Amino acid sequence: MRISPARGTVSRTVHAIAGTVRRPRSGRQSAVRRIALACAMLILAAGCAPEYNWREIRAEPQGFRVMLPGKPATMTRRIDLDGMPVEMSMHGAKVRDTSFTVAMAGLSDASGATGARAMAAMRAAMTRNIQGRELASGMTQVELVDASGAARGIVPALWIEVAGMMRERPASMLARFSVLGDRAYQWVVLGYEIDREQALTFLDSLKLMQPAAR
Repeated sequence: MRISPARGTVSRTVHAIAGTVRRPRSGRQSAVRRIALACAMLILAAGCAPEYNWREIRAEPQGFRVMLPGKPATMTRRIDLDGMPVEMSMHGAKVRDTSFTVAMAGLSDASGATGARAMAAMRAAMTRNIQGRELASGMTQVELVDASGAARGIVPALWIEVAGMMRERPASMLARFSVLGDRAYQWVVLGYEIDREQALTFLDSLKLMQPAAR
C-alpha cells in the first residue's frame, strides 16, 4: 500500500523540512537530499497521533517486524546510495513532533562491501538531513526471527545519537542501521524533544526476518 501526502500545505511543509539539507554540490549530496525529501513526505503522510498507541507491524515483503506508536504510512522511492541506485521502502508513524520510521533498501548483491557502503551512506544521509553532529555511536544487536516469530539468531547493528537542526529548531535523532543479505535497514526516531523511553520501545522492538529458502 502506498500513501501519498495531500498537496498544498503538506507539499510546502515537505520542502521546508527537506530544506534543512543544503543545496547539493555533488552526486552524494543530491542523494542525501532525495532521502531527506522521501523521509519528510513519509512523516507528514503518517499524520500526528494524539498519544502512543503501540502495535506490531509485520512488513514481511521488507523482512522485518517492529512496534510503531500509531497506524503506519508507507512509501517506496528510488534513491541513490553513494552511487548505488536502490529502491527504498519506508514505514512510519508520528506522535506529536516525533517521528518513528523504518526503511529497507534492496541492494544489488549480498557482499559485505556493498552492505557496509550502503549503511555508511544511510548514516551520512540521515545525519546531514538535520545538519547534525554525532554525539555518540556504537554497536548493538538485532534479533533474527523466522516466519513464525521464533528466534533464529542475532545480526550486528550500528547505533548513533545525533544533535542537529530541523526547521531552524534544535532537534535530536536516535538511529540504528543493519544489513542482512542483500538488504540494508535503518530505523530512526527524530524529533525536537524525544521521549527516550518511547524511542527505545520502538528501536529495541525491531526484528529482522530470516529470508525464505530459495
